[in-house]
Amino acid sequence: MRTRIRRGLTVVLAVSALSLTAACGGSADESGKGSGDKAAPSATPATPLTAAQMKAGALQLKDLPAGWKVSAAEDDKTVYKADKPECAPVATLLADEVAGATTGADVDYERGNSESLLSQQVMTFPGTGAADYVTSLGTALGSCKGFTAEMEGVKMNIALEKLTAPQGAEKAEAFRLKMNIASLGVDLESNMLVASQGTGLTRFAHVPADASGHKDFDGFAKLAVTTFVKGATS
Repeated sequence: MRTRIRRGLTVVLAVSALSLTAACGGSADESGKGSGDKAAPSATPATPLTAAQMKAGALQLKDLPAGWKVSAAEDDKTVYKADKPECAPVATLLADEVAGATTGADVDYERGNSESLLSQQVMTFPGTGAADYVTSLGTALGSCKGFTAEMEGVKMNIALEKLTAPQGAEKAEAFRLKMNIASLGVDLESNMLVASQGTGLTRFAHVPADASGHKDFDGFAKLAVTTFVKGATS
């Protein structure tokens, strides 16, 4: 997705002079069911979000701390496949598009020379598709601890770490992807949030410059959920 796992890899691999181009297990109770116990009012499930609602549900530059700027990101049509069936829902987070969804907002931000990245999509599904997507991801996070995926012939070993998702959305999952490309000696970590509200879904990624930047994810994830829910219910 334009969470820029792929774009994040570009940043890392560029340092190695390579040309590749480059996401709530954690519910508060660690049940993998997200934060549905304290959900905000939902949109009518049968009514798709409008383009205006999806735009309003995405973070704007003015919402971010000083030092961030808008970043352009190329489309990525790559389809990623996990080598373990139970991990398939997680692998879909590496792709730009989600089957069955209509994307209405797609934003990317960077700090410095792409050392840190933020990316968010807001989309809408027919029926219960948004909630189903988060539920399937939560199920996967309960059984999938890691998998191998392939990008342009390069294999990535991906480990998962559950995080606590912020409250506010009907369903939410947060986790960390720890990616290793052994053949290139490259490691990359990305914090991911996926949340649904009515027929709307947001996917949000935070790629810090280094491990010390992980501490910022909770604040960004809370801001992303608050903005998304406000837009989806407006």
